[in-house]
Amino acid sequence: MAAAKPRKRKQYARTKSTKKDASARRGVLVFIGLALSAVLLFAVYQLLAYSLSFFFSRNDAFELKNIVVTSDGRLSSSQLKEYANLTPGINLFDVKFDDLREDLTSVPLVESVHIQRRLPDTLLVRVSERVALAQVHWKWRAVPFLVDRHGVVMPATRTGRALPMIEGLKVENLRPGERITNEGVLFALKLLSTCTEMRLSTRIRFERFDLRYPDYITATLADGISVRFPRHSAREKMIRLARVMELALEQGRRLKTIDLTPDGLNVPTT
Repeated sequence: MAAAKPRKRKQYARTKSTKKDASARRGVLVFIGLALSAVLLFAVYQLLAYSLSFFFSRNDAFELKNIVVTSDGRLSSSQLKEYANLTPGINLFDVKFDDLREDLTSVPLVESVHIQRRLPDTLLVRVSERVALAQVHWKWRAVPFLVDRHGVVMPATRTGRALPMIEGLKVENLRPGERITNEGVLFALKLLSTCTEMRLSTRIRFERFDLRYPDYITATLADGISVRFPRHSAREKMIRLARVMELALEQGRRLKTIDLTPDGLNVPTT
């Protein structure tokens, strides 16, 4: 009985080794199966891509014949087509939307671009142009540029001279298409856009913003009132300004200055 024990241990060791070998073989087979599946899927993908390319990109039925470009602003269709560098004759599916969008948005007046294919031969391009909110005086004796709500610089125009002037920005170089990141300029633009959104433009008309002071912005209104704004809480301060001006109108008071920098309920006025 004592001599049989080593044989049992040997048999157990062989059985354990056999199980390990079988498990390893299964692992190898699973790996090979996954690899073959990946190769097969890649082959199917390539075949599908080639088929689609053959059907669309190499199909003469989808030759680009009509390019319809429209804008909600002053840029003409011919100007935009020139910027887009599009010509009839190429395949409709060879037009790369990202490249086309990048070409058009590089134009300072263009804010966004929507592109659509209309089968079989038409490309539709709709352009939304930037809307100038203010002028910005950036350098002594330099012509003021226009800026939109995002601070993007636009070329000066004759009609733009009627827009509020932002003063106090000092930079050496500024070109159309660049974005101004100065916090004072952006806050002044925020005040203007908030005024428009709240439909207060007929009651509160800004003429000038002075950015010289680091803690506040001084705005001059069309009726000569000087308003001091902190550089935060644009909407809250616009609501408070509208209430102060409405109350003064009801009381028959002519205001000269309004100070919105204090955080309390009282608004100092003269």
